[in-house]
Amino acid sequence: MRGIASSWPARSLGLAVIVLAAACSKPPPDPPAKAIPAKVVAGTILSADPNPILSDGSGLGETTITWSTNASRTELRIGSPNGKLFADGGSKGLARTGKWVSNGMTFYLQSKDSPDSTSANATLGVLSIAVQ
Repeated sequence: MRGIASSWPARSLGLAVIVLAAACSKPPPDPPAKAIPAKVVAGTILSADPNPILSDGSGLGETTITWSTNASRTELRIGSPNGKLFADGGSKGLARTGKWVSNGMTFYLQSKDSPDSTSANATLGVLSIAVQ
């Protein structure tokens, strides 16, 4: 019995070291966010500069969104075709955000020439912004 009792502390210490090492190891960092290309209908260009945005550690950033399309009147909405109105313009436009853009935020370029400019049928382009 003495042999088992004397080896118990050594086995426990070895197990504790393994558990402690596993608990202290950091998970691998997330891969850097990548810009997702805009999805647009033919004749439309929709982009953001910068995209991806390099954040100051807050997880937020600012960018400038530009567009060019065949529609004569447009609007830029946040989150969905009927989301919050961010900008209003013509066939070409530029809109600068404040420092409130978060990773994965999506902008929708909508045609105001459509009967319902907030419907999915009026969507000219969709642009997701990456923040790292």
